[in-house]
Amino acid sequence: MEMSMVAEGYYATKSAHLLNSKNAKKTQLPIINAVYEILYENKNPKKVFKKLTDKLD
Repeated sequence: MEMSMVAEGYYATKSAHLLNSKNAKKTQLPIINAVYEILYENKNPKKVFKKLTDKLD
């Protein structure tokens, strides 16, 4: 599926990730981190979400 617009949350993900990385008390943000890895580090979505769901067990 192609989009002619930027998906909502694309830039917000980067902002949230960077804001948290600058915070002295880093908050656990596993979903933000997972989405960031997929969008900005080109990691495999299937592997990233598998790792994320494994933490739920």
